[in-house]
Parts: sequence; C-alpha cells; structure tokens
Amino acid sequence: MGDQSKIIIDELRILDYFDDLKTAESNILMWTKMSDGTGRKLFFSHISYSNLVDHEVGLINHNPEEPFSKFCEEGAAIFTYAEEDSMLFKTTIKRYHADLIVLDFPKKISIVADEMKLSIQKTIESLDPNLKKIKKAEKGLKKKDEYGIEIETPEDQEKYSKLRSSPRGKALTGQKAKIQVKKLQRVIGTSVHEVFDISRGGMSLLSKSPHELEVGLYIEVLEVNGDPPPFPLAGEIVSIRRIDLKEVKYRVGIKFT
Repeated sequence: MGDQSKIIIDELRILDYFDDLKTAESNILMWTKMSDGTGRKLFFSHISYSNLVDHEVGLINHNPEEPFSKFCEEGAAIFTYAEEDSMLFKTTIKRYHADLIVLDFPKKISIVADEMKLSIQKTIESLDPNLKKIKKAEKGLKKKDEYGIEIETPEDQEKYSKLRSSPRGKALTGQKAKIQVKKLQRVIGTSVHEVFDISRGGMSLLSKSPHELEVGLYIEVLEVNGDPPPFPLAGEIVSIRRIDLKEVKYRVGIKFT
C-alpha cells in the first residue's frame, strides 16, 4: 500500500538494489554526527560499490571541498537516503578517506511511504537550509553539447573511473554487442555498438550518433562478438552522456531488468 513503508532484509535483494542505484548513478544523501560533536553533517554522494564478501558499501563524495575525513568518525551512526527511489537505511561508518566513505552493509533497507518522505525532507532541510540552492547549482554544472545531451567532463570521467574500477568489469577492447531496440513493446530497430563496461546490474554501450538511442527505450542484447549471450540480457536505457568533445561519442547506460 502507498501509505506503508516496505522493509527489505534479504541481503541479495539489498545488494541488487545497491547495484541498480550504482548503475543509474543515483544521487544519495547521507547525514551523520560531526566528529567534533557540534551537530550533524549532510553529504551528497553516489554508490561506488557494494559487496557481501567484506560486508560493506562504498560511496563517493560529490563535494571535494567538504571531505569525509574532515567531518566523519569511524563507528559513528549514519543515515543514507536515495531520493529518487525513496530508499533509507541506517548503519555505521567503517572507514573513510577524503572522497570515499565505506559503510557497514545494512541489515535492512526501507522503501519509505509518502508521509515518511516529508519527514525525511524536513530533516534534510534542517541540516542544510540552502538545499534547494545546492541542487540548482549541481544541475547548473551539468553542461550540454550542441545536441542537448549532457557532457561528462574529464573530471567526471576520472571520478567514474574510480567508481567502477573494482565492481564494474571493463569490456575487452573491440567487444561488440548487437542489440534490438524497443519502444512500448514495439521493435524499432537493431544496431551494433562497442561495449564500454558491464556489471551484474547493467552495462554501458558507446554510440557515435547523438539521438540514435534515447533514455527510456528498452533494449535486448542479441549477440556479443557474433555469439548469443549465455543468458538473457535486457534492460532500459537510463542515461546518455557525451564523453568525448573532440568527436561525437556517447556512453549509453543500461539498467538490466
């Protein structure tokens, strides 16, 4: 029901959820008591990796001017919230660096109901009254190319390279995928693309045409290097970003379903 929060306690389901958030590069908010005891600190971040081997979740800081190492304390409680997915959990800080914080894998996560969302939003705004201005500033940093598609700057590319170095597998050079593209269950074409990277929750393809693919389209992988995939690979396009200003080249992010 819409007025009840949903609790997820299965670790594999939680892991899959985190992987989806990482693939979609969803914005994550975190708040914790500051190490000097003067109050609580709010951070903007996104998931870098999660695993059950070390039982931890890593997140990247969006603001290098406010490093985790300046405000955080190991063992301190921390709340983590994904606005777009209404996901909330509480855990503890395992370790941290300037731009990376590692949290203990949560025992449960909540997909919160609308009433609780309002309460969380009030909490967040009390921690940072300028939240709306910050969000606008972040959006303003997202420059677009001449075709109206968001540009991923060299700084972003370096950040995402660190983000995916361990959990996401880099594709072999020249690896190609043939895909079928659908819109509203109707096949609208097939195309072949170089595979940029792939993970359990999604993959990225390269495109050299600005509007060859669009966010929201559904794709099915028909072949990889001329052979059918060993198991069905299908999903939705969730992001398209220009990654090279010298030539027209786009990274198309796909979240598997």
